[in-house]
Amino acid sequence: MKISVVGATAYTSRELIRILARHPEAEIVHLGGRREGNPPLSAIFSSLRGVCDLPVLGLHPDDASEKPDLAFFTLPHGVSHQYVPEYLSAGVRCIDFSADYRLTDLSVYEAWYGEHGDPGNFGRAAYGVTELWRDAIAEADLVAVAGCYPTAAVLALAPLVRNGLVGLGDVVVDAKSGVSGRGNKPNEGSMFCECNEDVRAYSVAGHRHEPEMEQALAALCPEGAGQVDVTFVPHLVPMDRGIQCSVYGRLTREAAGAELQALYEEFYADEPFVRVMAPGEQPRTKDVAFANYCDVAVTARGRRVIATSAIDNLMKGASSQAVQDMNVMFGLEETTALL
Repeated sequence: MKISVVGATAYTSRELIRILARHPEAEIVHLGGRREGNPPLSAIFSSLRGVCDLPVLGLHPDDASEKPDLAFFTLPHGVSHQYVPEYLSAGVRCIDFSADYRLTDLSVYEAWYGEHGDPGNFGRAAYGVTELWRDAIAEADLVAVAGCYPTAAVLALAPLVRNGLVGLGDVVVDAKSGVSGRGNKPNEGSMFCECNEDVRAYSVAGHRHEPEMEQALAALCPEGAGQVDVTFVPHLVPMDRGIQCSVYGRLTREAAGAELQALYEEFYADEPFVRVMAPGEQPRTKDVAFANYCDVAVTARGRRVIATSAIDNLMKGASSQAVQDMNVMFGLEETTALL
């Protein structure tokens, strides 16, 4: 399988290329970016010396030395949709890391991200949380990798939502992320002196992952479950990578902790990358670092339910989940190169 990575100089592309380099069915034939002089990727990411020394070329499919079977887009929001149509028209299947194809309501997208340049393909991508949309991903020529925060929140709450056990009219998502979630573009808020020994909330008045969470939860809930309303508050914490997510909701009926524990264990029994914590234990970001795992736990306090999760934002929140999607799209063993 020949692979193009479009936007090869992002943190997520570095993680992606590390995985693809050990994937027995993947061959990278094109790295696309905007670096003068076409430097080798290993000159940008020294950790990739001897792993991937290909030059960073242009962003178009014609820049590839061979036609790829699949293109990964690790470009910023609002940029991917400038290039995805070219690849689709050339018969290349696409996996996009940005928000450009995640949402299905164009007016919602434009309210959060601005004008969309590819309305013809908008709204038709498979949503790339593999565990929950596997069948759609298998048939898709365009997959939108879920955002890191939505991945953590939706996997934490999915068993309750699918079984109609949580009211979705007032869901609160409280999440903490490492600094790599801000990307590698220099800015004052990401400087060591600003982040170290500091925890702060941001985008409290509204975060663009909020409508994505609402859309995903609405797609999971039983018919007639009513409107989904999510209040999401993210926090920046002084660590390189990882997301810890706590989701608060109200049960639709009384349910003991043992019942909810059994529900989660059954729901994720056949999922190799979702691990349900034992009663009394909680997910930790250290336990999922550099891995494709999502650890989840559920706790009941009367009618209040708290579902928690932990992921690596660069891996299950982006790059390794994208490879999991790729494996499904091409009929490969889902765990290939991910364990």
